[in-house]
Amino acid sequence: MHPGWFVRGDIDGFFGLFVDNLLQLMLIAVLCTNVCGMPPELVYGKIMPGAALSILFGNAFYTWQARRLAIRTGRDDVTALPYGINTVSL
Repeated sequence: MHPGWFVRGDIDGFFGLFVDNLLQLMLIAVLCTNVCGMPPELVYGKIMPGAALSILFGNAFYTWQARRLAIRTGRDDVTALPYGINTVSL
Protein backbone atom coordinates (compact mmCIF):
# COMPACT_ATOMS: atom_id res chain seq x y z
CA MET A 1 0.00 0.00 0.00
CA HIS A 2 1.22 3.46 -0.87
CA PRO A 3 -0.84 6.18 0.83
CA GLY A 4 -1.17 9.55 -0.86
CA TRP A 5 0.75 12.55 0.35
CA PHE A 6 -2.16 15.00 0.31
CA VAL A 7 -5.84 14.63 1.09
CA ARG A 8 -8.77 16.98 1.37
CA GLY A 9 -8.26 19.46 4.20
CA ASP A 10 -4.46 19.42 4.13
CA ILE A 11 -4.20 22.95 2.73
CA ASP A 12 -6.43 24.29 5.50
CA GLY A 13 -4.43 22.41 8.12
CA PHE A 14 -1.14 23.62 6.66
CA PHE A 15 -2.12 27.28 6.72
CA GLY A 16 -3.55 26.98 10.22
CA LEU A 17 -0.32 25.46 11.52
CA PHE A 18 1.81 27.91 9.50
CA VAL A 19 0.03 30.98 10.89
CA ASP A 20 0.17 29.60 14.44
CA ASN A 21 3.91 28.90 14.23
CA LEU A 22 4.58 32.25 12.57
CA LEU A 23 2.78 34.09 15.37
CA GLN A 24 4.69 32.10 17.98
CA LEU A 25 8.02 33.01 16.37
CA MET A 26 7.00 36.67 16.21
CA LEU A 27 6.01 36.55 19.88
CA ILE A 28 9.34 34.97 20.82
CA ALA A 29 11.23 37.72 18.98
CA VAL A 30 9.26 40.51 20.65
CA LEU A 31 9.38 39.02 24.15
CA CYS A 32 13.07 38.14 24.01
CA THR A 33 14.19 41.56 22.78
CA ASN A 34 11.74 43.92 24.48
CA VAL A 35 10.78 42.16 27.71
CA CYS A 36 13.86 40.08 28.52
CA GLY A 37 16.35 42.56 27.05
CA MET A 38 18.25 40.01 25.00
CA PRO A 39 20.47 41.43 22.27
CA PRO A 40 19.01 41.18 18.75
CA GLU A 41 22.15 39.33 17.59
CA LEU A 42 21.32 36.50 19.98
CA VAL A 43 17.60 36.44 19.22
CA TYR A 44 17.85 36.64 15.43
CA GLY A 45 21.21 34.87 15.11
CA LYS A 46 20.68 31.86 17.39
CA ILE A 47 17.20 31.56 18.93
CA MET A 48 15.03 32.18 15.86
CA PRO A 49 16.99 29.90 13.49
CA GLY A 50 17.05 27.18 16.15
CA ALA A 51 13.31 27.44 16.74
CA ALA A 52 12.59 27.45 12.99
CA LEU A 53 14.77 24.37 12.39
CA SER A 54 13.13 22.61 15.32
CA ILE A 55 9.68 23.23 13.81
CA LEU A 56 10.83 22.09 10.37
CA PHE A 57 12.50 18.87 11.52
CA GLY A 58 9.79 18.11 14.10
CA ASN A 59 7.05 18.27 11.47
CA ALA A 60 9.14 16.24 9.01
CA PHE A 61 9.72 13.55 11.65
CA TYR A 62 6.04 13.35 12.57
CA THR A 63 5.15 13.12 8.87
CA TRP A 64 7.62 10.27 8.43
CA GLN A 65 6.16 8.45 11.46
CA ALA A 66 2.59 8.84 10.18
CA ARG A 67 3.54 7.59 6.72
CA ARG A 68 5.27 4.53 8.18
CA LEU A 69 2.23 3.79 10.34
CA ALA A 70 -0.12 4.14 7.37
CA ILE A 71 1.97 1.73 5.29
CA ARG A 72 2.39 -0.76 8.15
CA THR A 73 -1.30 -0.83 9.08
CA GLY A 74 -2.68 -0.48 5.55
CA ARG A 75 -4.81 2.50 6.54
CA ASP A 76 -5.32 5.66 4.54
CA ASP A 77 -6.71 7.81 7.37
CA VAL A 78 -3.51 8.31 9.39
CA THR A 79 -2.41 11.87 10.04
CA ALA A 80 0.73 13.42 11.48
CA LEU A 81 0.58 15.29 14.74
CA PRO A 82 1.09 19.03 14.16
CA TYR A 83 4.39 20.11 15.72
CA GLY A 84 5.13 23.62 16.89
CA ILE A 85 5.88 25.91 19.78
CA ASN A 86 3.35 25.72 22.58
CA THR A 87 2.04 29.10 23.74
CA VAL A 88 1.76 27.94 27.34
CA SER A 89 5.41 26.84 27.49
CA LEU A 90 6.50 30.10 25.88
